[in-house]
Amino acid sequence: MPSEAFAHVLPAMTTPFKPGSLEVDTALLATHAKWLLAHGCDGLVLFGTTGEAASLSVAERKAALESLLDAGIGAGKVLVGTGCCANADTVELMRHAARLECAGVLLLPPFFYKGVSDEGIARAYDMAIAGCGSHVPPIYLYHIPQVSGVSIGPDLVGRMIDRHGDLIRGYKDSSGQWANTAEILKRFPQLHMYVGSEQLLLENLRAGGAGCISASANVQPLGLRQIYENWRGPNADALQASATEVRLTLEKPGPLLPATKAMVGELHGEPAWFTPRPPLMPLPDAVRASLREKLHALGVEGL
Repeated sequence: MPSEAFAHVLPAMTTPFKPGSLEVDTALLATHAKWLLAHGCDGLVLFGTTGEAASLSVAERKAALESLLDAGIGAGKVLVGTGCCANADTVELMRHAARLECAGVLLLPPFFYKGVSDEGIARAYDMAIAGCGSHVPPIYLYHIPQVSGVSIGPDLVGRMIDRHGDLIRGYKDSSGQWANTAEILKRFPQLHMYVGSEQLLLENLRAGGAGCISASANVQPLGLRQIYENWRGPNADALQASATEVRLTLEKPGPLLPATKAMVGELHGEPAWFTPRPPLMPLPDAVRASLREKLHALGVEGL
């Protein structure tokens, strides 16, 4: 019998930076985290793809996490992205999350080298887990091959479960390929399955999945909460269609990350949100204004 997931509707939180210095703005991060939890999210994911983790140092990630917990966010609600190319960095971040008693870690594999074998990826994961010693957090495997260039397919998942048991707690499938999600759900029903886009949220719930970890949950958390609470009801498909339309609208201006940051800035009336770190560029002002109007017309709360 699968254990109960710690959360079901989670944003892949975007990270705010101070204008000019582009240092992490921990005050804005905490404000947004509290807003998300008050508007439908029951968990948070820090330092994933949307959180610009690859642009953050180990020290920055640790300091930002500590500041968020100091601001009153419960560690048990937080899943922390810890996967780095260097094993020592991954271990340091995993141990840090475990010591703080976070819900777990979202573990991207080392992602620079391409064409690597499943055994090579498993070896990297084994080294990271062994390096944590007695401070090993629950692990959620992170599959986003279109960005990382490294796949975590069903056979590799099976290998990790064989080696580490229920320490492998869940899986985030950001591939957008339902066939992969469905295969892992079928073979490993004990895993907490999260899809990376709310377009597949209803299908995931109906198949026994836990929920979603989505960039656009930063903007429409209440809409996703309504799907989760009503997925067995007669209006589930209509709720899903509305959430999907918002997601597709967010994707239209170009890269999802700058669009998400722009709309979070609009939600909070805080332009400091608009700017990502290089090499990413902010959404142009005219595009941002147009996007806000379209999302407002779709009924997105706060826009």
